[in-house]
Amino acid sequence: MTLRTFQTGPQWLSERRISARWTPLSESSELERKSSICIRVKQIRTDPTTSSLHEVARLMESLHEHIHEIQRPHSPELRSFAVNEVNLTGYTDEHNMLQAMITLKKRQGVEIGLDQITGLTLAFFIGNSTLITDSGHDYKWCPASNRIGVTSCGVTQITKATSWWQASRSKVRLGTNFDADGTLIMTSSNCATIKRLVSIMNSGDKTGFVARLKKPVFSRHGCIFS
Repeated sequence: MTLRTFQTGPQWLSERRISARWTPLSESSELERKSSICIRVKQIRTDPTTSSLHEVARLMESLHEHIHEIQRPHSPELRSFAVNEVNLTGYTDEHNMLQAMITLKKRQGVEIGLDQITGLTLAFFIGNSTLITDSGHDYKWCPASNRIGVTSCGVTQITKATSWWQASRSKVRLGTNFDADGTLIMTSSNCATIKRLVSIMNSGDKTGFVARLKKPVFSRHGCIFS
């Protein structure tokens, strides 16, 4: 079940809580296979402003707007993502903590590496733990509360398609290590890839990044730049 299921339903549906266990989509899910990039998200801190299910339409609207704002600095010539090219699938557990998967669908006629830059930057916004004194500390967006400038979520996994026409995928590590909660530690001070993404957001210069993404193996740990 996706969050969009509740967009057209009555409000009483979003207010009901059913005792059930939901298994997150596996790495072989169709959504992931058809995506240029897939981001798995986990809320790691409580937030009283966590969006309720009947606010999903606004969350999806904000996600589309945010993706467009990320894409514009590095590829202003590209069209915006269509509604069916961005997907957020997830749920809130019994503690009202979000677990979700965000995918950007492969787009016909668009260089896949450009969409992967957008997706990686979005992942950084979600899992950003950069210190206030470091570059990029203000690049944050929280899918749990739908707020810009803060985040209570982390990223547990990122996978990218190896090419537009192939089904094979590779894992990408955005950050140097994993925290105790299983999320990537994303700071601009200790990750060369994040430094490049912050630079792209500031200058729009993506020179060399797309070519690097085309390489089948970045490093033993999945880092794009070391």
